[in-house]
Amino acid sequence: MIEIETISETAHRLAVMADFQQADAERLVEFAKERNQAGGGGNLLIDVTAVSGFTFAAVAIELAHMPNLLRWIYGLDRIAIIADEEWIRTGARLESALLPGVVYEVYDEDEAEAARAWVLEEADAPHTGAVHELAIGKPDIAAWELAGRLDREESERAIAMIRKRLEDSDCRKLLLVIRKWHGFDLDRLLSREVLAGKLDIARKLERYAIVGGPAWVRRYAEFTATFVKADIKAFELDGMEEAIAWLED
Repeated sequence: MIEIETISETAHRLAVMADFQQADAERLVEFAKERNQAGGGGNLLIDVTAVSGFTFAAVAIELAHMPNLLRWIYGLDRIAIIADEEWIRTGARLESALLPGVVYEVYDEDEAEAARAWVLEEADAPHTGAVHELAIGKPDIAAWELAGRLDREESERAIAMIRKRLEDSDCRKLLLVIRKWHGFDLDRLLSREVLAGKLDIARKLERYAIVGGPAWVRRYAEFTATFVKADIKAFELDGMEEAIAWLED
């Protein structure tokens, strides 16, 4: 089932629920044609948090009308996709990379408000800051929280904030709490500011505690302790107090 609604003078919301079937694909194609005839443009919010599957008939309809769909997509100004399934978010990012000039901003379901605000042009940036400083009452510990996706801009901003915090000669310990991480953009790995900043931070730290996040992130962090002078230890999300005690030990 598909629902298409106008949410502002320049934006539409497209929601897919349950199975996306042939009739839904035909409705989508018709809508694309209508928008093309109207001159295109505008913003689109795609919500697929309730989708359960796609039928082959629906895919066949889309493929048969791909020129119309691509013309519509290429004419859009802002495209936001909200999905609760990782494979859908990954597929959207891959499709965005394969379509020159088309950029999908991808959101998890807990970022729905940010996605809507961006499509409605109530926000200039597609994502709010993912990294925030935590007040834990320990001046010798730099404490930060990560909740969101790390793109290049946000990574550079976070590194700059942490480096500035560590300029205090009495602060040589770092606490990072990962509440809900939505991954990272690959181009952050190409940032000279991120690479140089991480090396500078690693030289200054004595201890680094990571709380929460995917298990592979915690394992990787502890593995990197072999190559830096700082002690690095990972904790489960409910182990923040234990992590602080270890940092103070």
